[in-house]
Amino acid sequence: MSQFFSQSTENGICVVAFNRLDKEANTLATNVLREFDALLDGLVKDSAVKGIVFISGKKDQFIAGADIDDISSFSSAAEAEAGSKAMQAIFQKVHHCKKPTVAAIHGACLGGGLELALACSWRIASTDEKTKLGLPEIQLGFVPGAGGTQRLPRLVGIASSLDMILTAKRVDGAKALKIGLVDACVPSGMLRDEAIKMAGKLRPASANPKKSLAQMALEGNIVGRRVMALKAKQTVTEKTKGLYPASYKALDAVFSGYEMSLEKGLDLEAKYFGELSQSSESRALVHLFKATNAVKKHPYKEAGKERFADSLKVESVGVIGGGFMGGGISTVCADRGIRVAVSDPNRDSLARLMKAAREFFYKKVKRRRIRGFQADSCVARITPQLTPAGFNKVDVVIESVFENLDLKQKILSGLEKDSAKDWIFASNTSALPLKDIAAKSANPERVVGMHFFSPVEKMPLLEVVVAEKTAPWVVARIIELGTQMGKTIIVVKDSPGFYVNRALAFYLAEASMMVAEGVAIDYLDDALTGFGWPVGPITLIDEVGLDIGTHVLKTMEAAWPARFKTPPQFKLISDSGRLGRKNGKGFYIYVDGKREGVDLEVYTLMSIEPKRSMDKQEMINRCVLGYINESLLCLEDGVLPSPYEGDIGSVFGVGFPPFLGGPFKYIDLIGAKEIVARMQALAAKYGKRFTPAASLIKMADSGGKYYPDEKC
Repeated sequence: MSQFFSQSTENGICVVAFNRLDKEANTLATNVLREFDALLDGLVKDSAVKGIVFISGKKDQFIAGADIDDISSFSSAAEAEAGSKAMQAIFQKVHHCKKPTVAAIHGACLGGGLELALACSWRIASTDEKTKLGLPEIQLGFVPGAGGTQRLPRLVGIASSLDMILTAKRVDGAKALKIGLVDACVPSGMLRDEAIKMAGKLRPASANPKKSLAQMALEGNIVGRRVMALKAKQTVTEKTKGLYPASYKALDAVFSGYEMSLEKGLDLEAKYFGELSQSSESRALVHLFKATNAVKKHPYKEAGKERFADSLKVESVGVIGGGFMGGGISTVCADRGIRVAVSDPNRDSLARLMKAAREFFYKKVKRRRIRGFQADSCVARITPQLTPAGFNKVDVVIESVFENLDLKQKILSGLEKDSAKDWIFASNTSALPLKDIAAKSANPERVVGMHFFSPVEKMPLLEVVVAEKTAPWVVARIIELGTQMGKTIIVVKDSPGFYVNRALAFYLAEASMMVAEGVAIDYLDDALTGFGWPVGPITLIDEVGLDIGTHVLKTMEAAWPARFKTPPQFKLISDSGRLGRKNGKGFYIYVDGKREGVDLEVYTLMSIEPKRSMDKQEMINRCVLGYINESLLCLEDGVLPSPYEGDIGSVFGVGFPPFLGGPFKYIDLIGAKEIVARMQALAAKYGKRFTPAASLIKMADSGGKYYPDEKC
C-alpha cells in the first residue's frame, strides 16, 4: 500500500499524486524516494500505462524540495555524494522512460521538485501567483544535487539557468514559459486535464526551446562560453567577496558540465554537492533555515485562536507618520492587499509618500511582475489623511513618528478613546522602552512594538516587542500582520533598544571609538566588510541616519552607563548638521544618493589624523565580539526567548554574515573557549566593556554549545 503516492488512470494515462500526510510540505525524503523509485519501476513495466503525469495532492504546492534533515544527516562528503547520485539515478529513470512523462506544476516547485520536473518529457505550470519554480540550494550553501546544474542549462540556456541557480530566483508560470522552462501555462482548473493530454504524446525535437541569436553567439561555441564563464566569475566575486564557495562550484558545475555528457556532468554535480554539504558555510546557512522555521513556533497562537475564532487576519491598518518609515510600512501593507490609511499633518510628506508608492509599484510593472491596473489597485489601497480620523476603528494602528516619548504618549492617548474592541496600537520605536510609551495608556495590554528595519520594502525582519502588560492575543495578531506583510518575525521582550538595536549599538559604538582613536574610516569599514558584513559600521551609521543613530546611542548609554562607551567627538559630528545619506553628508559624502568618499572634514572636526596601522583582526574582534557579547546578555536578560531569535534577528536585521550563522552559531563555530580568550585579551587592553558574559564563561568551562545537535 502506498504511503505517499496515489494513482488513478484515464485512457491509459496514469496520474500519480504526491501528498505527504505526515508533513505540511511535500519534501523528498529518503523513504519517499524509495517508494517513488519502486512505483516508477512498476509504471515503466506496466504495458497498460501509455503515459505518466506527476501532480501534487496538496492544495497549493507541487514539491518543496529535498528533505533538509536528510541532507543534514550526511556525515561525510562521500556519503552526501552517494545520496546525490542515488537521487540522480531515480530521476534518470524518469528521463530515460520511453513513455511520455509530465510534471503538472501548481504551487511551489523548488529544488528537487524542479529537478524531477526537468527530468520529465513535458512540463506544464498553472498561471496561479502561488506557482513558483526555482533552485534555492545556493541559499543553503550547496549546489543542486539531482540534476539541476546539468538539465536546466541544456533546456533554457546557460544565462537563464545561472540567473536562477546563483540567485535562487523563483519564476512564475508565465516567466517559466517565456524562458522555455515549461511547455505550457494554464489556469489551475485546467492543469490536470491538459497534463493528461500532454502525456498522450512523445516529445518531438521541435518542441525544445529555440535559442536566440545572442544565445547562439555566446553559448553556441566554446570561446563564447569561456567569455561568459569569466564574466560570471567576476560578478560572483564582486557580490560574494569570495566568502561563499558554493557560487564558484555552481559556476564550474554548469560550465564544465555543459562540455561533458549528461552522465559525466551529473557525476561532477554530485561531487560538488557532497563537498559543499560538509562545509562550515553550508552548515551555518542550513542552521539559519532551521532557525527561521523554529521562530515561527511561538507560544501566542492559542491566545489568538481564543480571541479571534474566525481569523486573525488584519484587514485595515492606520499609519501615523508619513515619513520614510511610515511610507515604507504603508507601501508594504498595500502590496500585500491590506487597506491602509496614513496620517500626517504635512501635505508635502503625504505627497512624497504617495509618489514613492507609485514609483515602487510601477517599477514592478516595468519589470513585468505586475500589470498597470494591478499597480493602480495597490496605490488605491493607500488613503492619505491630514488627521487620523477613524483610526480608532481600524484593526491596527502603527505609530511611526520620530523618537519623542511625549509625542508618542499623546498620540496613543488621543486614539485609544472609543477604540474598537480588538483595536491594537503598535509603535515602530527604535529604542524607547515600550512600557514608557504605554505608561499613561488606559489599555496598556493593547500596546505592542513593531520594530521595522529600513528600507521597509527591502528589509525582511520585523521585531515584535512584548511589554510586561501586552496581552498574548495582541502579540498573536501582530505576528499575523507581520506574516501578511511577508516579514521574517522574531518576538522579543521590552528593553531599551530591544534586541537588534541594543546589540547593534555596542557594535557601532566600538567602531566610533576606533575612529576617535584615529583609525581611517574607510580602512575600518573595509575590515568589517572583509569579515562578511554587507556594509561597514561607519557606512551603516550614515545609512541609518546620524539623528536616529545618536538617539539610539544616547538611550543605550543611559541604560548601561558602566559598559557602554561612545567618544565625545561623536556629538560634534551630529551637531554639524550631518544626517548621513539622507542629506548627502555624513562620515561620507553622497552625490545623488551615491557614496563618493570619506568627508575629510570629519577628521578635522574630531581633531584626529587618520591612520591605517591598527591590526584588522583586532578591529574585527572589537566590533564583532562586542556585538556577540551583548547578544548573550540579551539572552541572559530574557530579551531573547532563545538563541534562534538572536541569530535570525542579527542576520536578517543588520546583516551579520549569513555564512557564519549568526552570533550564537558563530560561537559554536569558533568555540566558546576561544571567544572568551579573545574577549579577555580585549578587556585587558581596552577595559571592562569587553568582560565576557557569565553564560559564555560557563559555556567555555563546560565545553558546551548553543546548538549541540548541529554540526559545525
